[in-house]
Amino acid sequence: MSGERSRFVVSADWVEKNLGSPGFKLVDASWYLPAHNRNGAVEYASGHIPGAVFFDQDVIADTTTGLPHSLPSPSFFAQAVGQLGISAEDTIVVYDGPGFFSAPRVWWMFRVMGARRVYVLEGGIDGWKAEERKLETDLPEPAPVTFEAQFDRSRLTSFDQMSAISDEGDKQIADARPAGRFTGEEPEPREGMRSGHIPGARSVPASSLSENGRLKDLATLRSIFTSAGIDLNNPVVTSCGSGVTAAVVTLALESLGHTDNSLYDGSWSEWGSKTDTPVVTGDASSLSSKTSGPLTAHVTRLEMTAPPKSSLPVPVNIQTAIMRTHEIPLSFYRFLHRQVGARWHWYERLRLPDEQLKAIIHAQKVSISVLYVNGAPAGFYELSQESDDLVELSYFGLFEHALGLGIGKWFLLQCLYAAWASNPKTVTVTTNSLDHPRALQLYQQFGFSPVGTYDALVDPLTDQELLALIKRDG
Repeated sequence: MSGERSRFVVSADWVEKNLGSPGFKLVDASWYLPAHNRNGAVEYASGHIPGAVFFDQDVIADTTTGLPHSLPSPSFFAQAVGQLGISAEDTIVVYDGPGFFSAPRVWWMFRVMGARRVYVLEGGIDGWKAEERKLETDLPEPAPVTFEAQFDRSRLTSFDQMSAISDEGDKQIADARPAGRFTGEEPEPREGMRSGHIPGARSVPASSLSENGRLKDLATLRSIFTSAGIDLNNPVVTSCGSGVTAAVVTLALESLGHTDNSLYDGSWSEWGSKTDTPVVTGDASSLSSKTSGPLTAHVTRLEMTAPPKSSLPVPVNIQTAIMRTHEIPLSFYRFLHRQVGARWHWYERLRLPDEQLKAIIHAQKVSISVLYVNGAPAGFYELSQESDDLVELSYFGLFEHALGLGIGKWFLLQCLYAAWASNPKTVTVTTNSLDHPRALQLYQQFGFSPVGTYDALVDPLTDQELLALIKRDG
């Protein structure tokens, strides 16, 4: 309901009433970017909430990765927070300066390591000071305790996993950086870092989720995710600059009851620093835009002049079959196009009248093969033998439900085997900037080389037009 707030956020009044209670622990997790011109450790020493210990995110970290404040091993974390007098059974309240910047990162760390009663202080230490609540400068000397870590590995995403997610599109990516850094219009604060975002990511700036030190109400949070193109019924991976503010997005997701989420710990510090990772610039929201009018697509034409030399094993634990069609029914062909291409604005074949479409896809030079997974259609490819020397890969793709099964590269390889079966000299394909973000890279990985580019206008199907097409095909 409107106004309902996160169950992971507590007020200053509640904290003040519980100061000194058995099993009640306060953690100052203040950490800042250089641009903030603030020092969390110095501010902690000059005045902190009574009883709070300081959690240094650059010290309680894995310093061997070469990345800032990476998540430490469970044993290291347990030893470090045990020395701070904190056990996994305690009620733990974490705070930072403004309220929702670095505190959610430590909230997430505690939860990943097995603590369950972990909260974030609304308003942070800035709000506490503004209300002239009690502070202390004495540094506490808590008695060491045992923190029994129960590490939940599923809440952490590695670089290899993120590469696969971006490639297959089986999980959503929510990027918590400011919008300008996401689009590449603003430079990264770390010198030498590329600008832009991971292919397939959506922009959910952490700053948009809170206001005046307060996490926004649940209805507003839900609206923000929906507007960004994040489906709260499906898995989400959060990312940011260095893994800190991604946890703000995680906190918001968890507040909405979303539990199938994980955090990419390396974030842009890892992805953006590499030279071989794909980077996208611009606003990803154009892929789901509902506005009218044509879209501009940057088209790349590629050629392959030798058969693929690689081989891939048949996917395990699923049943697959690729069946070449004979005079495929028009309604089934249009169904394949909608299921595979609706996201990427495949519209030309859908708009063709029956006789014109039939003349194209039933031509002797055209072959259409359908992928079945566990008995159900899961994708298709279309080849056109333009001459003895030239085969065109006209269409290729998977249904959305088949993404994430690890079959995309295998299916493309089977498609290329079929394209080279007639011993042409060249196989061609075109892709564009409205296609899957990794399409261009995938084709190049399998041996295609760009030979030309141009811009084209794409007039998307309206909802009314798509509904009419569906009704026409029964």
